[in-house]
Amino acid sequence: MSPFYVMELLEKARLMEARGEHVIHMEVGEPGFATPDTIKEAAVRALADGKTFYTHSLGIPELRETIARHYRENHALEISPDRIIVTSGSSGAFILLFAALLERGRTLAISDPGYPCYRNIAMLADSGLSPIPVSENTHYEVVPELLDDIPPPDLLVVANPSNPTGIVYRAETLSALHDRLSARGGVLVVDEIYSGLVYDGEFRSSASIADDVIVVSGFSKAFAMTGWRLGWMIVPPGLVRPIQKLAQNLFIAPPSISQYAALGAHAGKEGLARMCGLYKQRRDFLVPRLCALGFSVPVRPEGAFYIYAGIDRFGMDSMVFVQRALSEAKVAITPGYDFGAFGAASHVRFSYADRLENLVEGCDRLEGWLREIGQL
Repeated sequence: MSPFYVMELLEKARLMEARGEHVIHMEVGEPGFATPDTIKEAAVRALADGKTFYTHSLGIPELRETIARHYRENHALEISPDRIIVTSGSSGAFILLFAALLERGRTLAISDPGYPCYRNIAMLADSGLSPIPVSENTHYEVVPELLDDIPPPDLLVVANPSNPTGIVYRAETLSALHDRLSARGGVLVVDEIYSGLVYDGEFRSSASIADDVIVVSGFSKAFAMTGWRLGWMIVPPGLVRPIQKLAQNLFIAPPSISQYAALGAHAGKEGLARMCGLYKQRRDFLVPRLCALGFSVPVRPEGAFYIYAGIDRFGMDSMVFVQRALSEAKVAITPGYDFGAFGAASHVRFSYADRLENLVEGCDRLEGWLREIGQL
């Protein structure tokens, strides 16, 4: 299993900061906002009420009903709370899903570039892996025609919006992927953890396609709750009981205080809209500024808070580039190798989750460094 390079870079940056150096963080996908007050207040009430014990293995009923109401009010979808499983972060959801649906002799298909933990969690299930190279030629989407280039997968996972590219899948692409997979006995899983962070147009949940589409989401990104470790998934009715047995053994139950805190998540919609607006402002600053510095951004990100940028003109491998940027410019960026093999040497990922003033400072530092080494 390869390391999660973004975390290794973050840990190296933290050591530099402990020595008194000031690092600009454009590597980690962590919201640059505090958890909203409505959530923290709900957590304080839960602590005061002594709600610190094991809960139902599938999540407290109130939270499953709240999530169902979210889909009804925001997506016009009627999702039974019985199909909603609360998990220990979206990572916990993927551990449970892959344990239930993958094994030796079965295959997971993922986009390349794509979120690295999919492939590494699948390794624990001893399954096969089929990376699907994607580029600006397909809008960084896994389009149905690309499935013809690999053996029929048992499971296809796509992220919508995407990490690391920030693209939002077209509804017709996801529907066509579902139909192609279903015809071959495969299952579509859509990771919607960034669904609350879409800046251009409206987002349509893949739960609207069919009941056999599995949707994974969570509170970490849109609600600034990364450390609370709370996610959820929507699964077909027949998968609930197998997942429950795994959850009971692997996690016992999701974190109790986090669940009660999340009951206050949807109460602060004005604050969430403000956060989304600030992310959009940061994206609109960073894309043209990076292009002016010589990075290539062929597809404008529409969601999440990432920019997948080409570094061909600098003549450096992405791992060398990010290590030098960190040590020489004090700017932390993620190498393309974290997201697969296709184009990994010539791409890096920028996160614009941090405050705008820090992004400005980071770009100024990169500009000075690139001039110093003769690249500008």
